[in-house]
Amino acid sequence: MHLLLTAVVCALVGCSSAPAGSRLRAETTPPGGAAEDTAGGAAEDTAGGAAEDTTANVPLPGAPDLLLHNGKIFTAATGPEFVTALAIDAEGQITWIGDDPAGLMSSAKAKIDLQGRVVLPGFHDVHQHTLEAHLEVIDCILEDGETAQDPEDHYVTIAKCAPGKDTGWVLGWGHSVLTLLAALRPPREILDEAFPTTPVAIMEMTSHSTWVNTAALTALKIDANTPDPPGGIIVREDDGSASGILVDSAGEWPWDLALAQSPALDTKNYDALRTGQANNSRHGITSAVDARVYWKRGHLAAYQKAADNDHLTARTTLSLWAYPSAEDAQQLDALVAMYAAPTEADALLHTTQVKLYSDGLLENTTAALLQPYRVETWGPKTGLSYFDQARIAKYATHLQAVGFDLHIHAIGDRAVRESLNAIEAAKASPGGDKARHRLTHVEIIHPDDIPRFAALGVYADMQLTQYNHPDRVHEYDEYLGSAVVTERAWPLRTLHESMRQANIGAALSSDYDVSPLSPFEGIQRAVTRGDQSLPSVEEAVRAYTVFPAAITHSEQQTGTLQPGKAADLIVVDKDIFTIPKTDIAKTRVLWTLLQGDEVFRHPDF
Repeated sequence: MHLLLTAVVCALVGCSSAPAGSRLRAETTPPGGAAEDTAGGAAEDTAGGAAEDTTANVPLPGAPDLLLHNGKIFTAATGPEFVTALAIDAEGQITWIGDDPAGLMSSAKAKIDLQGRVVLPGFHDVHQHTLEAHLEVIDCILEDGETAQDPEDHYVTIAKCAPGKDTGWVLGWGHSVLTLLAALRPPREILDEAFPTTPVAIMEMTSHSTWVNTAALTALKIDANTPDPPGGIIVREDDGSASGILVDSAGEWPWDLALAQSPALDTKNYDALRTGQANNSRHGITSAVDARVYWKRGHLAAYQKAADNDHLTARTTLSLWAYPSAEDAQQLDALVAMYAAPTEADALLHTTQVKLYSDGLLENTTAALLQPYRVETWGPKTGLSYFDQARIAKYATHLQAVGFDLHIHAIGDRAVRESLNAIEAAKASPGGDKARHRLTHVEIIHPDDIPRFAALGVYADMQLTQYNHPDRVHEYDEYLGSAVVTERAWPLRTLHESMRQANIGAALSSDYDVSPLSPFEGIQRAVTRGDQSLPSVEEAVRAYTVFPAAITHSEQQTGTLQPGKAADLIVVDKDIFTIPKTDIAKTRVLWTLLQGDEVFRHPDF
């Protein structure tokens, strides 16, 4: 354990002097990956499920570096679920768990009396935008985005904005694309009035469209003859000219141009990911997947620099963005060249996933459906496809052969089905037996497709927000119809129980900053969904620990608290297993350890 951590522990509880030659690390950076499991370590885990625990009668280890005792420790393993004590060695590995640490009390170099506090495995957030969410390039915020009835109302705010010194663009966020439909003139002209020559790009609240001015359209070389990109729409006036609304993948174009890699933006990217990592530690997240790594914008370079400088404070898996407008052969070659599995020297950074979108968003009528929308749509009546079924199959076949897993955005029931079909088509190709492809969001699923997740070994992660709570899901009736919503919308428990038959389970994630980062909010929503609630708080915690660990192939090191695994764990201020379920979201993290090293401590601990 680090000298800093030792000092913290000693200040709290007192500890004996470390013997000569003991392994004390002098900095607070994580030491790297977990050591190989030994014969006394964790049993072999199956894909996605915690192995049956066999540690109840494991002999006491030698003197641990740190002993946590007198607590309520949820192991997340199948047995025992709860223990009162846990020992950690100098390498940051758990060496013992149990209920009677008397034999270790005198030999432990440092001890913490938890005073009944709850300990959980560190959380895994397998879908967040770690760097993007913390990147400080947007200065023009439309605070009235949800209340404005007329896009002209935004003019006063927009006119006060200024171009960024590092981009030369006015970059903003916060309007509703539906408000733009009320404009009595092309929406671009509202922005032109404030900025006739400076390019402007304002991201819509859901991030699935962008409002631009004429200068931006000119910079992007968009005119009446520019075709819509895969998965995107250039909204046009009656004369064919671009209106200033770029939907879904077309809305990515101005950001790719404005945020193209440069020395100034390299610095901002690096600062953003470090801020994001610290934010994760505060929320007890010890493993994270950055779900959209724009490698053409320099995001990958920022992560590599952080790894080289030992500035990562969470196990980090990168999902490289697959650009839908790119030429496939060239993009596939580029992605393969960026693959990087974890090594002993660099165990905290994994570049092992590729993120691609199957479809768009329900609210934009761009999520791909099996049946037509019941409202007017931007484009096809059954939504858009960024990557269609054949193209997803091509990417799965090519990328799984080198070790990549696909991380597929699939919201509508057609997107889910086509993604499953594509993975099934690639299953027999090299690497298909080892791949852990994953669908994220999975908001609308046809019942016939639910058992296919387990049958194909496809993982799923779902985000639970205030917008998809059971009390509100029928707000989508106008888009889908009541019968479809009732049968197919956010079937969390149905999907989870089906996947559990294959010893895997549905994961929960945040999609931060679209949704709040705190896993406790997701856990609370997972157990307060009526018939579609997860069966227990314990199972909801596993949806943030055990099942996502399998998604990143890290279940041998993390996900449960067992001997032989890394001491990635958190101490919290509430007993989430006994308090009212509606209070779980109020829980605070007091202490976060990664591989036995302190990466966050609350002042109250």
